[in-house]
Amino acid sequence: MAAMSLAAAVLSVTTAQTLSPDEVRLASRPYFPKPAIRIDSQLVQLEVVVRDPRGRPVCGLTKDDFAVRDSGRNRDLSAFSEDVSTPTASNSPQPASPAPPPGATPAPVPQVRPSRGPPNARWIALLFDDINTAPGDLARAQIAARRFIREAVGRGDRMAIFTTSGARTLEFTGGATSILAAVNTVRSHPRSSPGGLLPCPRITAYEAYQIMNGDSNLVKAKVEETCHCAGHPSCEVSSMTPDLFSAPASTARGGDLGGAGSLSALANSIREQAEATWEQTRLVSQTTLAAIQASLDQLREAPGTRMLLFASSGFLSGQLDAEKDAIIDEAIRAGVVISSLDAKGLYAETPGPPINESMEMSELPTSSAILQVESLGDRLDSVDSAMARFAESTGGQLFRDNNDLDFGFRQLGLVPACAYLMGFPPAQDGEYHKVKVELRRKTRDFLLARPGYFAAKKSSAPQPAAADTIDTEALGAGEKADLQVTSSETPGKAASGGGELTIRTHLALQNVPFGTQKDRRTQKLAFVAVLYGPEGRFVTGKEAVMELSLKPESYARFLKTGITGMMSLEAPPGAYRLRIVVQEAVDGKISATSKDVRIPQA
Repeated sequence: MAAMSLAAAVLSVTTAQTLSPDEVRLASRPYFPKPAIRIDSQLVQLEVVVRDPRGRPVCGLTKDDFAVRDSGRNRDLSAFSEDVSTPTASNSPQPASPAPPPGATPAPVPQVRPSRGPPNARWIALLFDDINTAPGDLARAQIAARRFIREAVGRGDRMAIFTTSGARTLEFTGGATSILAAVNTVRSHPRSSPGGLLPCPRITAYEAYQIMNGDSNLVKAKVEETCHCAGHPSCEVSSMTPDLFSAPASTARGGDLGGAGSLSALANSIREQAEATWEQTRLVSQTTLAAIQASLDQLREAPGTRMLLFASSGFLSGQLDAEKDAIIDEAIRAGVVISSLDAKGLYAETPGPPINESMEMSELPTSSAILQVESLGDRLDSVDSAMARFAESTGGQLFRDNNDLDFGFRQLGLVPACAYLMGFPPAQDGEYHKVKVELRRKTRDFLLARPGYFAAKKSSAPQPAAADTIDTEALGAGEKADLQVTSSETPGKAASGGGELTIRTHLALQNVPFGTQKDRRTQKLAFVAVLYGPEGRFVTGKEAVMELSLKPESYARFLKTGITGMMSLEAPPGAYRLRIVVQEAVDGKISATSKDVRIPQA
């Protein structure tokens, strides 16, 4: 959403001369500043939700209530804030407080903390994992999602429908009919067979992952399974030494299927099959993670509370920790809560392949059956691990081991009443660091926080991203004058009938650096205007971007005249603080000013 295009731009260049179409590109979108804790790229960012034993969020804690350990070492927090959510109409109603008895002193009215965003409805992206979820599981998730949509959209939320395969998506809308129609078109699009590449031996994705990680007992069980498939149940597998199954054989001697040479070659072929199976699985998992990232990209520009609800039967994500960590960082920066619903529900299975798979043997060898039963719990945890990690790292929840998917969607659709945003400087060793957040005082409360992060190797300190600096200045109140910027404001009446403020911002170019590409002078300018209410509450904002690729004569002209841009902000009549931020992209120079303005009654 919020795709930038010339047709939607409200920023205009005022000059008497005509420019070529390729010299200036204009674009605009709604703007919503993100809290500074989320935008410092030099911090390990944590979003922590504390819940009591009944699952209710615990608010009002301070920095001193938390202890943070990075790979076992205590770390001091360099950033901390409490992020409090304003309930919307779509949240579950709370019971009314009972009236005090006659003569009793009324209870004090609780103070409302600043909200994490404007008091509007939620923006919810429903992401269906149609490449990892079995048709039956997906159908049950769709039924529950439809009930959730009828309940939520009727109360003002906006939703979008996405799939991991990229098929049949719907951009954000408040129309329940179109949302329900999009959900109805979602179908399962598996990219791999649950039983792996071959029916004998049957090596599932999880088993392939375990074999790739050196599970010699599993290789041995698969050798025995192959012997049964081939009609040689008497293979002397039990008499073989462990090293036969722990490493690829350098040579394979001939002989009967029961001979050491053939078993060694068979073990080697099983490892090769496992490697091919895992490579296929890894590609599917990367596609799934890319779809989650794409959904975040759509959500990050939403002007209110942002939620990603991910419905999936789970997927293996081992060896993809860097990709998962990047998604967590992006979600925290964008203020997106990721919650996941395990579409499997309360899961149980019997040993052996599903009834709809072809079978090469009437029953599994004992060793294979035992390993399959023993590994069930670990396998279910493995396929859910990415969903759990996203939820605990962004303040969301993982709904699993429960067949009541209706309740699951309602539970996941609730925004935490409060979360704690923390940050500390990262290590610079290129390693994965485990993070543990604890409460200093002993309670029965429990915490949800990201379990770790990947540390970049030590290098020259990168400059803050342009968007990070704009957000920091847009949230601030101080003056900054790296650029020569003047502005004027004109109140008026919007086409919708409400109030409107038209802002003219003039930028002198004498001290603005430009890049050079062939005979063109290049620069990218960002203009941001934000209105804050009397109590500092965000009201509305807009960001416009101008990309310049000027011919020599146009560049010379603009050096004399400067550039003037215009933006219009709609808001009810009243008094506001207007914050204007302008930044150039070559050196990152910035201007930030504030002034009091008023929109009169129309």
